[in-house]
Amino acid sequence: MSSAAAAVELAVAHRKEQANVGTLLGRRYADLLHGEKHTDCVFHVCEQQLKGHKLILSAASPVFEAMFYGPLQEPELEPEIEIHDISAAIFKVLLEYIYTGSVDYECLQLEASIELYYAAEKYLLDQLIADSLLAITRKLRFSNVLPALELSVCMGLDSLLDVCMSFFMRCCVSNDQYMSYLKDHYVHVSKECVKSIIAACKEPHKLLLWYVYEWTQQECDDVGLGDASTWQVIPPSADAIPHSPAPTPATLVERCYYKACRPFTVDAESHVWRLGLKCSRFISVLGLVLNSRLAPNLTCHIGRVPQEYRESLRIDLYADGGEPVWTHLVQNQITKYNCDLHLSWSREQACVLTPEVQYVLQLRWEGTAFGAEYPCSLQSCLVDGIRFIDGDSFSGSLVKGLRYVNLV
Repeated sequence: MSSAAAAVELAVAHRKEQANVGTLLGRRYADLLHGEKHTDCVFHVCEQQLKGHKLILSAASPVFEAMFYGPLQEPELEPEIEIHDISAAIFKVLLEYIYTGSVDYECLQLEASIELYYAAEKYLLDQLIADSLLAITRKLRFSNVLPALELSVCMGLDSLLDVCMSFFMRCCVSNDQYMSYLKDHYVHVSKECVKSIIAACKEPHKLLLWYVYEWTQQECDDVGLGDASTWQVIPPSADAIPHSPAPTPATLVERCYYKACRPFTVDAESHVWRLGLKCSRFISVLGLVLNSRLAPNLTCHIGRVPQEYRESLRIDLYADGGEPVWTHLVQNQITKYNCDLHLSWSREQACVLTPEVQYVLQLRWEGTAFGAEYPCSLQSCLVDGIRFIDGDSFSGSLVKGLRYVNLV
């Protein structure tokens, strides 16, 4: 046998030996995980307790390393961590991957694969990110590409958005078969998702034109406008005499969307959202536009989740600290998930912003909202002379705009 052939054979044998060692270690780690032997941390996920080992988790994920051994480490000997944004089933898959290095993607539906990708992004597991994206690419179909696009936009998962948008542009947007399918199985998505699809389209495809029309009609139906072709204009009575001039119509301004961020989760420690406001003139604020909640467990139960919820929160406006200068309560306002949430009040209840005074707008939720998630995004800071001042440059904001009238 030549020296070159012997070297190749030796290399193959070495790889097999490494694979066997990896498999053996995976089995030993799996025994530790499944038998809950010598565990030193506990995760509370959807009312389930999952135990693990800080050292093994930290070796796999820099996020766990910072959590358990960094400057912000949990002081308890056996820390207990609350997980609100990942289901128990997927967190178990995540732990299984960390301990054994393998995932059975054949047993995962698309929604579960997307949630696993989100978990991999959250805990910075590079190989799992790549593997789950590949699995998602293989599972995309006519029936699930729009919900997958919606999830990627709402959750700010850029790599997932690229994968789903590539499939949509390549296999759907110019496909008459998909257009026929969509006419029989219409899927409504958020305005941000429609914007992303339009931005990705280089040509005005007939499917896109049809879908935008259907989407617009659905939005009109949701707010009670109905079909524009059936509207009737009733002229005023000839003897109607106006007693006072009509009030100045309110102006709606919305911030320019740049990029999605991680959703804001309402819980016992984070149930307040603050935003700075500053204006160059006197205005009377008549309403706010927020992102409504993400549907609960959206990644696990697409198609079986409620379409609406009741929004309740308290809005306070502060000028120089201390007591709020204005307060408004929202109680049980029926709201659709994954939409714009319009909060409004009468002109008599409006708050007035004085020029060049920096205000702090505070949103506060009660315990009944704990666990709710609100999409956030990076947005423009200055719109029509009104400056929106976010807390930082990476968390984004759930406040999209406001309604106002000029006072001078």
